[in-house]
Amino acid sequence: MTLIRFHNHPAMREGFERFAGNQARNCAKCNPPANIFEKDNDFVIELAVPGYLKEDFSINVEQQVLSVSASEKPHEAGDDKFLRREFGVYEINKRFILPKTADTDNIKADYQNGILKIYIPVKKEAKISREIAIS
Repeated sequence: MTLIRFHNHPAMREGFERFAGNQARNCAKCNPPANIFEKDNDFVIELAVPGYLKEDFSINVEQQVLSVSASEKPHEAGDDKFLRREFGVYEINKRFILPKTADTDNIKADYQNGILKIYIPVKKEAKISREIAIS
């Protein structure tokens, strides 16, 4: 049997971490996973953002762009020394381009069990298609 020495080169480790590592643990600004669907007359955006309080979020709309952000919350470690740290609460900054049919004046949000739900109503007077009579 032949033994091959493994050289843990810093550049190789960084490349491997980028390829197979846990990005949520290593990023300074995280991009949380999102579900977007239509329900009744609303567009619904769900963001998986555990570890925050609802007061930590800032949701804004400017020129049909919905922005969701939350600030980083440092861990109150005190005298604790981490032996392993795989998760934390990081800064979030996510943007969504809203369609022109979105009623941006009546957007509502709800945060429960680590899921932020944003309800965006569709304008009732906005008609996307109509039939045109031929004269």
